[in-house]
Amino acid sequence: MIYLVLAILFSSGVFVTMRFFKRFELDNHQALMWNYVFAVVTGFLICRHYDTLPQLVHESWFGLSLLTGFWFIFTYLLMTASTQTSGVTITSLSSKLSVVLPTLAGVLIFHEQLNLKVSTGIVLALLALVLVVGGDGKSSDNTGKINWLLPVLIFFGTGTGDILMKLNEQLNTGDNMGFMIAFIYLISMLFGAVLVVYDLITGKSKWQNKNLLGGIALGVINFFSTYCVFHAMRYFDNVVLFPIYNIGVVCLTALIGWLLFKEKLTWKNYLGLAIAIVAVLLITVRL
Repeated sequence: MIYLVLAILFSSGVFVTMRFFKRFELDNHQALMWNYVFAVVTGFLICRHYDTLPQLVHESWFGLSLLTGFWFIFTYLLMTASTQTSGVTITSLSSKLSVVLPTLAGVLIFHEQLNLKVSTGIVLALLALVLVVGGDGKSSDNTGKINWLLPVLIFFGTGTGDILMKLNEQLNTGDNMGFMIAFIYLISMLFGAVLVVYDLITGKSKWQNKNLLGGIALGVINFFSTYCVFHAMRYFDNVVLFPIYNIGVVCLTALIGWLLFKEKLTWKNYLGLAIAIVAVLLITVRL
């Protein structure tokens, strides 16, 4: 349970840290690259042992981790594009509702069991996410096919990312979890570096040292967020972990936004928080 609680805390910290990016006018791509740099450094610092290159290539999780590292940054780019064209509300909602996919994967792929009580909790969890993230329902004024295409891609992209993490966790039966996560972030870092170089060459952005500081904060928090999620997977089934994890992050982020950033909560948000508590009790409490 401690890993699940820490995962929620660190993941909420990721969103809060990214909130400060806009306030300090940081370049998202550069800060993202530095985030991966320091996530990799943090991972290697806590490693119990390091694989040599031949050992790494023969790890059971090696091939899948390459795909996962690419998927992390690919999903981020989708979110950035969707936020600009479809609005923050729709983007956040499609990302969080993707919890349906790893939950279904838990039943269909990993043969986890669902009962009526847990199923009811999952349905209430989805309703809570809609109410908490949905806000006033306003989105971008832009129209067009792309407005719906990107949120749909994010729904499947984020859910697929969660499933990839579960598959990586199952393939890694050793005690080198930190090394595996650091390697996944290393792949993301390489793609991020290519993106930053492209921006600099094409003149889309200028190099700013202040992005380094934002990357340090986000990178350390981001690594431990992923680290705790991976460890929580070893103690919880998908059908329990991902609904609670998503509800926890959304609700805690909403409360922090209210307390720290003076964001207003609507009656829908409060109703969603209340339903979320009921959903968590249904999913976790064994009668």
